[in-house]
Amino acid sequence: MIESEAAELLTRAAAFDNRTIGEADATAWAAALHDLPYDDDALQAVARFYSAPAAPGETGRRWIEPHHVRTHRTAIRNERLGATTPAYSPTNPEETGSTFVQRRRAQLTAIADGRETPLPVGALTGGPHPRVAGALGGIGQMPTDEPYLPEGFREAVGMTATPPELRVPCPKDGCHAPARQPCKTPHGRRRTTPHQARANAAGAAA
Repeated sequence: MIESEAAELLTRAAAFDNRTIGEADATAWAAALHDLPYDDDALQAVARFYSAPAAPGETGRRWIEPHHVRTHRTAIRNERLGATTPAYSPTNPEETGSTFVQRRRAQLTAIADGRETPLPVGALTGGPHPRVAGALGGIGQMPTDEPYLPEGFREAVGMTATPPELRVPCPKDGCHAPARQPCKTPHGRRRTTPHQARANAAGAAA
């Protein structure tokens, strides 16, 4: 926005607040809004500021400042974009990353300007890839052929084969270790051998 455009914007504001406008005002506003164009959205931002109801505790005459124009103009343009991300369709299957960024920015600018109507992204359908689904299905599942034992635990306690006692849960009060997991002491530590009650339960199951 240049000084002459800032002066026109201030003239629009003066219709609401009866301010006086001088060359210094136009220069200051042009510097504050140098990266904003003088367009209908900027004019609508002024109108929106003065048409909004007074905030709680607000007294006296309303007085618009450059940051009000910037804030309301951004809100107006964001409303056109909507809450849903607009869909994007590449025109070239071999579109590069830089080309995508340029076209995507141009698309969003056109929507915010009101020159294009946003097409929202449709709902995603289908499921994960079969390999991914298979991997997800195994999460949290214990193996059925081998008991759970920490790495190095079998060697540390001299185990060379799967103890049959670990194939059943421990019925001892204070332990109740699930099947395929070692028994625990009353303090929650792993036992190197299963409880006798578990050994008896495993023998009965066999």
